[in-house]
Amino acid sequence: MNKWREVERWKVGHPDGHSEELILERNDKKGYRLKNDFGNVEIEMDTMSALEFFKKAVKAIEDDIAFDLNDWFEDNDNDSDSDEDTDMDNDCDWGAD
Repeated sequence: MNKWREVERWKVGHPDGHSEELILERNDKKGYRLKNDFGNVEIEMDTMSALEFFKKAVKAIEDDIAFDLNDWFEDNDNDSDSDEDTDMDNDCDWGAD
């Protein structure tokens, strides 16, 4: 039997403010499939490829975010006279001072 079963689904936001659901499905004979709720995106991977892809994707995203944060902190260390991007009065209202 070649039936896909849902493993998990996530609501993901787009930069333009819209959102959609991504659905991870499994087929015991084929592996995994990631698709969107609109049905216009569908990616199938065998089990080991899916495992490696998601591990590497998470690592790449973590590394990229860490790079952005380090870059942001370096920029703010070099601009100590300005609190434009820092919360100097601890009101958690970043950048609005």
